[in-house]
Amino acid sequence: MARFVDTAARFLRLAFWPLCVAVLMVLALQPIYVLALDSVGALVSRERIVAHLRAAFDQGIIAADGTPKSLLWKGGEQVTECISVGIGLDAAESPWRTAVSGAYPMVDETHQCNGLYHAVNAEPAAWRPYFRYWHGYRVILAPLVALFPFWFVKLLNALMVAAACATLWITLRNRAGVAVATITLASFVFLSDVLFIWRTSTHSISLAYILAGTCLFAAAITRNWSAGRLIVLAAVLGSVFNFIDFFINPPMMPMLLAFFVLLDGRRDAGLIALASVIAWYGGDAETWLGRWLFAYIAMPQSAGVIDNILYSAQARSFGSATGVYLYPLAATLRTYLRALHRVGVIVPALIAVAVAHYSATVSRIDWGRALWLSTPLLATVLWFEALSSQTQFHLTVSARSAAMGGALALAAIVLSIPQRPSLADLRAHLDMMATALRRRLKRP
Repeated sequence: MARFVDTAARFLRLAFWPLCVAVLMVLALQPIYVLALDSVGALVSRERIVAHLRAAFDQGIIAADGTPKSLLWKGGEQVTECISVGIGLDAAESPWRTAVSGAYPMVDETHQCNGLYHAVNAEPAAWRPYFRYWHGYRVILAPLVALFPFWFVKLLNALMVAAACATLWITLRNRAGVAVATITLASFVFLSDVLFIWRTSTHSISLAYILAGTCLFAAAITRNWSAGRLIVLAAVLGSVFNFIDFFINPPMMPMLLAFFVLLDGRRDAGLIALASVIAWYGGDAETWLGRWLFAYIAMPQSAGVIDNILYSAQARSFGSATGVYLYPLAATLRTYLRALHRVGVIVPALIAVAVAHYSATVSRIDWGRALWLSTPLLATVLWFEALSSQTQFHLTVSARSAAMGGALALAAIVLSIPQRPSLADLRAHLDMMATALRRRLKRP
């Protein structure tokens, strides 16, 4: 008990004032978000966006029923894609009003892409407010759609995600070596749908931000930033994430931040990691509340902002829905199992087998250190359980964070081997096991 009290006191000394500063910093960002959304609506050509989207329908890149005929463009979150590019197309709506309402076109209760099709072809459509999110992704997406054909925007999505993945690999390589960097990135890619995420622009922007922002945080650690500055930076990263995000993979980034803090191994690393996770989630939550407050003040009473808030909170946490199981750890188990339910699981499975054989024959795993480096995975458990319905309803999307969690767990095990293996060592041990298996099969 005395040890717990002492730890709590140390945590308060370490994190109290930085967290207070973080609250003020995130609060100061809210008017900047409003101005950014207002500016993008004023500066970007609505006509060019409409022309490029109309061409995208003609080319089969998007379809009114949400199912493009070409296999190349099929898949992804078509609902999210059509909503995100449809916001701001109402010619009767001012940029300021778009920033407030985020209205997108709909035709009765048909697919959202049908509403977008009507809007870009000057056919009747209703405009449905979508003020639950900041829609900050439009600061990036709207100019791209105005400047380039939609197929080229998809290509840019792929390049953006690839660049972010490469940056994460380089950051991990510099800190933990080629083997750990390669194992982490390969496991994440093969346990998730990252290879196809380019089909959904907002998801691509979100993932690229997560990985690039993590690398920025890791660079701050390398430059020996103080614990207080790291905590404030984590809060700012969480706030900006909420501004640009559609509630996609929130637990991935705080988990990565905590992992890099523990990897640094500085004094009080565990407390700094915990404070960084709290700061990130706090910045994210404060920004979301700021959006609700902004909508409540700016929208008319008939918009029913308060009712929408209460409904969304209930639906995302423990609201019942088809395919949702409301019992403890259901969301966490289902999400991690979804990450494992991929053909690509063979890649991390082979890595795990090679690591196990190496550990059994060359250098034992320090399981205490492995568990310590794996504690950031608790950040995903916290999110999955707090928003159980949201997690299970969007299981494939949520599984990206679980995929990263599995990748970090495997990396933690490799990092905890005193005589750390190289990729060549692991390949050699796989060959050894394959040779031994062939010999057994040839025995009479």
